[in-house]
Amino acid sequence: MSSDPATKPLNETKGPNYGSNGDVGLNDYAKAQLDLEDDMNREKLLEVAAKMNEDEIHKLSKKNYMKLIGDSYNPNLRKKDAYDAIYKVMGLPEKGAWLHTFEHFLLWWMIGWLTVLLLLTAWVHPGLFTNLPIYWPFWLEQVIKTTFMLSVAYIGGYIVEKHNVKVNYTRKVQHFCAYLIPLVMRLFITSKGFQKTLAESIIVEWWGYWWTMLSFFVFIYPIRTRISFIDRCYSSLDRPEDRPYTIYWITSQIFLGYIIMSVYTTFMTWTGEETARALIFIPVIITGIGDGIAEPVGRSVGGKIFVEGLKYQTAGLGSDKRYTRSFEGSFAVWITGVIAIIVLWDMFFTWYHVLCALLLVPGASTIAEAYSPHTWDTPFLLSTGAGILWAQTFIPAGLGSMLILLILGLHVLAMFIIGFIGARNLVLEKNGVALTNSDEVKL
Repeated sequence: MSSDPATKPLNETKGPNYGSNGDVGLNDYAKAQLDLEDDMNREKLLEVAAKMNEDEIHKLSKKNYMKLIGDSYNPNLRKKDAYDAIYKVMGLPEKGAWLHTFEHFLLWWMIGWLTVLLLLTAWVHPGLFTNLPIYWPFWLEQVIKTTFMLSVAYIGGYIVEKHNVKVNYTRKVQHFCAYLIPLVMRLFITSKGFQKTLAESIIVEWWGYWWTMLSFFVFIYPIRTRISFIDRCYSSLDRPEDRPYTIYWITSQIFLGYIIMSVYTTFMTWTGEETARALIFIPVIITGIGDGIAEPVGRSVGGKIFVEGLKYQTAGLGSDKRYTRSFEGSFAVWITGVIAIIVLWDMFFTWYHVLCALLLVPGASTIAEAYSPHTWDTPFLLSTGAGILWAQTFIPAGLGSMLILLILGLHVLAMFIIGFIGARNLVLEKNGVALTNSDEVKL
């Protein structure tokens, strides 16, 4: 490896995360570029940070990292400057740069989605518009839900900006709420009064999804840069290492997750399995809680329990930046799946189905999380869990126990073979430093 400081990787040396007295995790070249001191120039920091990967950003001192986070109510620390710096590095026009990003597409997508919903509602479920004395509580629910989502986001943004709580954690809360709240409202509240047919059920469900997505749509550049309240809400989601793909990654995976959830719950409603459709909570819990605690577990004990220093890397969707994950964090996904199935065991048809779920869902979800792109693991987790739960409904209740165990055993064996053969992008760390030279990595 070259010793030239200009080509030396920024993360080759280890430094404390979020709170060192200086950016000691960066090499001499980075320090020279950043001109590191307590009152260092934020504009220069933002420009250099736009080219950093996850590990490099996490090695910044607390003071410099908080400059990346910004303060929504301080004109000199708005996140607008961070995005303008990234757009500049990307070579986008200085004026109207956001028009060349996914956020502009999202604007038209939300308008198109709303138009389709209006037309389908007028055709399938016109009472939502024409019979307001009965259906006004439905619309009130949507407003309350969106208000709740933004309130949670504001609280998250506040503790991120003012108390140095990691965005990685507050983002998980928002993410979990985006799935849990619409699901709870549809299964336990909305379904009791606002839908009588399967078609009406689908319309009501997708109106709920649109209103939930609205709480993310308001974070697009022209809105958040003009309204400090929205900008602070956005702080609960905007990890510096995800910029400028923050909105792209979270909204695209949430929307695809809605499609997966809708297909599953619609199928169960159509087949009359009202109890079994609540099993969708299992992949939602794995996604929201299991994947949510995977990161803090990975950061605290990652590479310390199974194989010393062993982790693996993945890329972000549409990005060549590398992000590190740990096997200990992935294990948290597995154990969450096991607990969720045990807690909800009485919703399954027979003990065969419980056993099938226990043997397949946690392990398959863990592998799905490991292979999924950074920040885009939700569709993989939901489709894997919901797919297995849907498929197991076709297992005859009277099938012999030995045969069913043999089938499940073969599935489990195949799952682990795929996991071991497909294991790639492994990285071994020594004292927190990634050894990228294959001759140095000896397991």
